[in-house]
Amino acid sequence: NLRADLRRRFSRNRGELLPVLHHIHDRFGHLPGWAIEVVGWSLGVPSSQVYGAATSYSELRIEKSDDRVVRVCTGLSCIANGAADLTRALESATGSGATDRSDGRAITVETTSCRHLCALAPAVHVDRRWQGRVTPELVAAIVQQAALR
Repeated sequence: NLRADLRRRFSRNRGELLPVLHHIHDRFGHLPGWAIEVVGWSLGVPSSQVYGAATSYSELRIEKSDDRVVRVCTGLSCIANGAADLTRALESATGSGATDRSDGRAITVETTSCRHLCALAPAVHVDRRWQGRVTPELVAAIVQQAALR
């Protein structure tokens, strides 16, 4: 039960909106429409504001996707430490952004704004976790990890 889970993990406070949205996104892989209603009720925030916050962040998806997504942080520190080369290597390894797998699912490479992991730059998000100090030499392992998800 999502309502009970949110009550247990988060205070009924508007300031918890983004952590709650990330929690739900990690749990379901996207933000189901019904969950937006539950978040509004749980935090005492109008559903329209929950939806507005959810659609303001590129890493949060409203619609379910069968694609596996690998995200590369493009914050200043990550860019300075090779995020652009890393993105190109990932796109090359996945066929310019997406590749078909035997199960018909694709691996999509996306960039995202700063994730505040500067000490670990460049950072990559795969399989619901951020990994730091990723180099182009580690791309094959990252693509394999995404393919197994």
